[in-house]
Amino acid sequence: MAVKVDTPPVIDGIMDDEVWNLAPKSSPFVQDDPVHGVPMTERTEFRVLYDDKALYLGFWCFDSEPNKILARTMSRDDWPDADDFLIISIDPFLDRRNGYMFAVNANGSRFDAIINNNAYAGSSWDTIWDCRGKVTNKGWFCEFKLPFDSIAFAPNNTTWGFNVERTIRRKNEEGKWHSEGRHLSTSAMANAGEIRGLKGLGKVSKWEVTPYAVGKYQHDNLSGDVNTLGEFGGDISYRLSPNMNATLSVNTDFAETEVDTRQLNFTRFSLMYPEKRDFFLRDSGIFSFGPLQSRSSSSGMPSTPFFSRTIGLTKQGMPVPINLATKITGRVGDYNIGMIGAMLDDQDDLGSQNAFVTRISRNVLEQSSVGMISTLGDPNSNMDAYMIGTDFNYRTTKFLTDKTLRASVYSMANYDDTTDWSYAHGTGLSYPNEFIDARLSYYQIDDEFKPKLGYTRRTNIRKYSSGISVRPRTETISWLRKYHISYYNSLYTTMDNQMESQKHSLYIPYLDFESGFDFSFEIEREFDRPDRDFTVSGGGKVPAGEYWWTDYNFDIDLPDAGLFNGGFGYVFGDWYHGEKDTIYARVGYDPFKWLNTSVRYSHSGFELPDTEFDAQVSSLNLRFNFTPDMGWSHLVQHDNISDSVGYSTRFFWEFQPGKKAYVVFRQNYGDEDDGSSLRDLYVRNSELSIKAQTTFRF
Repeated sequence: MAVKVDTPPVIDGIMDDEVWNLAPKSSPFVQDDPVHGVPMTERTEFRVLYDDKALYLGFWCFDSEPNKILARTMSRDDWPDADDFLIISIDPFLDRRNGYMFAVNANGSRFDAIINNNAYAGSSWDTIWDCRGKVTNKGWFCEFKLPFDSIAFAPNNTTWGFNVERTIRRKNEEGKWHSEGRHLSTSAMANAGEIRGLKGLGKVSKWEVTPYAVGKYQHDNLSGDVNTLGEFGGDISYRLSPNMNATLSVNTDFAETEVDTRQLNFTRFSLMYPEKRDFFLRDSGIFSFGPLQSRSSSSGMPSTPFFSRTIGLTKQGMPVPINLATKITGRVGDYNIGMIGAMLDDQDDLGSQNAFVTRISRNVLEQSSVGMISTLGDPNSNMDAYMIGTDFNYRTTKFLTDKTLRASVYSMANYDDTTDWSYAHGTGLSYPNEFIDARLSYYQIDDEFKPKLGYTRRTNIRKYSSGISVRPRTETISWLRKYHISYYNSLYTTMDNQMESQKHSLYIPYLDFESGFDFSFEIEREFDRPDRDFTVSGGGKVPAGEYWWTDYNFDIDLPDAGLFNGGFGYVFGDWYHGEKDTIYARVGYDPFKWLNTSVRYSHSGFELPDTEFDAQVSSLNLRFNFTPDMGWSHLVQHDNISDSVGYSTRFFWEFQPGKKAYVVFRQNYGDEDDGSSLRDLYVRNSELSIKAQTTFRF
């Protein structure tokens, strides 16, 4: 039960405000892991308050061994899974589908995300809220303030969907306030609890204005060119209804965007780099199309009808200025609506281009939806191009009484001046549950199906895939929590039903130890039939032909609770007409909350009949966390294919809620010996950006 107050608590994590005593404390939490349905080993309570401006949550995470509480990060938007932490999910419309997710640890670190149709939709959404945590000799405690201006809600709705999950990291223990099954995540709002008594909520601000100013210095050391510029711009948002926003962005700027992680390609198909620009990430879940991909799935949609990196970036990843962009996102009744329009600046000999995207879906049944998507325009040509698609996604958590079942079917049609009409279709069925996780899918993509605002990795194919994972618990073995026996396959044929490639993966076994270590051994059997020669990263050439090979993969994940976290592995075996072995590592070291470090390294060695070569990529990431609102990150990346080093540093400070400053510096280094060594590095180019932005609501 939520209680309205005249004087809100001070958000400092100390929990000494008398006003908290006005609210009833929550019922006890129950375990999901390791033993489902029993009380958590440490007591957890929360209380809910509100006034005309905000919702206030107080959490009491008692601990019998407070000196063992883990709180090793303060980074904004960093998922705190190596710490003791809380996940809070809120469904303000009580539609049992959508909402907001927040995660906090004892340092008051903040992570926020959107929940779309009972699933985590990525951490792209950032809003204005406050949180402070504190560790004492009784445990750790947290106070949380969420302004009503920061979320969408129904003003006359007095009951919200609500759930909380606590993780005690040193015990690898997880529990929820309201649990209907350990296979259901906290984002499953259809199975959440409720908070009641939210009466007489005040009016929210209709307008949000976020202006920015940015200054840039760019130096090309090879040509000697120097460029300095200053720009102004910003976003203006208007709340059309309680759950519908319209946004106008002028001189859209992405100076603070993080650089791409380097990848090496050992296939004959292109790589997909993720979107990192905030304007396109916000509310991106509205534009999702087709089947929901589980976190254990190894691949996403075979063809994405809308991939926002096609707007404002060339095919080579170079930025194209966006002069004006508009976005409308939200929900009206049972309808979910998203629209984007962008006007791009001239590039080379190509004039200004426009791009448009529309996504509309309707909620049907209890947890399902049916919808359409359309795109118009080609940012990289003057050709006419458009795409239209439709999908139906079925979901229930009541199959066989308490199990989850998902099914989907989708179809897309694409047109452009050079290829006329082309099509793609697919369907899938999945049973993602605790003991058995099974899936089955099929899709086909025409030879010329390449939406200009989307991404398609392979064309002229039919794909058949299936998989099953059996995951029993081992209650009688004290050192082993559970194990998996899993098999997955995928078969690709041409549209003429000729076998093109296939892959079979067998995990025997995957072991989840009570200590937090994970171990897996995977055997992969693959077939590929390239119809032309192709070259991979490192220069190796694979001739056209038919190939069968087998490889073996050992992988170890370190405990999240350890001083070092991450994992490492080794892959060896055949590869096309030769042999390949890969060693990889991903290790994090967090000595204290002010410093987080991580190192990634991968080395692949190839032995082919006519050549031997190796390919390696590495990165070092350092983050200094001065407070939960101020951080300074450093990223160094290197690969021996380009034999170049990239350095990026980013200082971030949110000095008041909604008021932010960034300083970003990037440099790329080359080698005078054309890649033969790294001893004589020289600077290729440099860029310094300083950006400030603020938010006004009225």
